[in-house]
Amino acid sequence: MSFIPNTTPTPNWLYNGEMKKMSDTELRVVLVVTRHTLGWIENKETGMRKQEDWISHSSLIKESGKSSRAISNAVANCVERGWIETRDKNGQILLTANERRRRRVFYRLGNIFTDKLKSTAESSVDENLPHLTTKSTALNDTNLPQKRRNTKETLTKETPTKELATETVAGDVNSFILLFKEINPTYERLFSNKTQRGATERMLKKFGKEKLENMIKALPDIINQPYAPKITTPLELERDLGKLIIFYQQNKNKLSTKEIIL
Repeated sequence: MSFIPNTTPTPNWLYNGEMKKMSDTELRVVLVVTRHTLGWIENKETGMRKQEDWISHSSLIKESGKSSRAISNAVANCVERGWIETRDKNGQILLTANERRRRRVFYRLGNIFTDKLKSTAESSVDENLPHLTTKSTALNDTNLPQKRRNTKETLTKETPTKELATETVAGDVNSFILLFKEINPTYERLFSNKTQRGATERMLKKFGKEKLENMIKALPDIINQPYAPKITTPLELERDLGKLIIFYQQNKNKLSTKEIIL
């Protein structure tokens, strides 16, 4: 059986244990979160899928077909039961409805799914299903988000070069995070946030130092304009870059900055 295109991998444990505990709306919320995260490949080289995504309350309503009150109650229950996690733009966990109110909320699957996917081989591959692979990506649960493991490198002749490269990347990430001081009063928290550092590192690899620096330096002028995308963190810049470029192209005559080049 060949790979079925335009499909989203879903944790087996949703079917094997948790789905029967959920209400209809709770299940729909979990499925929407799954679609917004595991439904997207974040790194084409490794096949790694997205860990989290910003989902607006209105999007949850539209995609689930449920009312605002039903979605609010379902999200609260899903967070309490560990089916999903909700975080703010800085990666801080939002446990209550009050903490989520009037914030950009980033959703991810909860530990009740991700821990099982990481801890047992049975959770990563369902032996009753055909083994689906392609030349570029194996679409089984081994491509699901995994925490980085700290391992000691074997000392070889290549080790000093690798260490030097790692230090250089870390220094570049720090220097670019520092640029967010102009638009983010809590920018210092970004230095220790793995999600924000990861977004910065990916953009460095994709655009290079000069172009990324130009983009970040242009942000204060752009985001202060009416209807501009509100980008104050590396992760928001990575996710909303398309919106930023469109806004810049439509309004560049009104802006004092001319540095943004892609």
